[in-house]
Amino acid sequence: MDLILYTAVTMQSVIVNRLLDRKGDLTHIEKLTSFFGKDEEFLREYFYTKTQEQTFFGDIERIKKVEEPIQKIAKLYIDQLHGIFKYVTPNPLVLYNSRNTPIFHFACASNNQVAVKIANEIINKKQKR
Repeated sequence: MDLILYTAVTMQSVIVNRLLDRKGDLTHIEKLTSFFGKDEEFLREYFYTKTQEQTFFGDIERIKKVEEPIQKIAKLYIDQLHGIFKYVTPNPLVLYNSRNTPIFHFACASNNQVAVKIANEIINKKQKR
């Protein structure tokens, strides 16, 4: 069985990104855990960084969302496909609209190595442009 994906960034990654609060307040954690199949602790470590800052009032822990969360979401999505399929395109092709906003990630997942090889050739050819 082969699976060729046009993962809509606007429908999935952007929505997921909006659920990832900048300060780490995951008010919709049940939606995120359901979508990714990962627990809250994993998602916090994957999408956020913690730093300690010293102030006049003592140490403060700051939580910040990672840089380029859309790419991190796509990477986690691809990693999850590896648990289902034997071969998965390692780097999805990002397709942009006329305003240069990413709208889709193109990826291929299959148990057939040739299918993924063909998809990788398409992706590599398009990424060189």
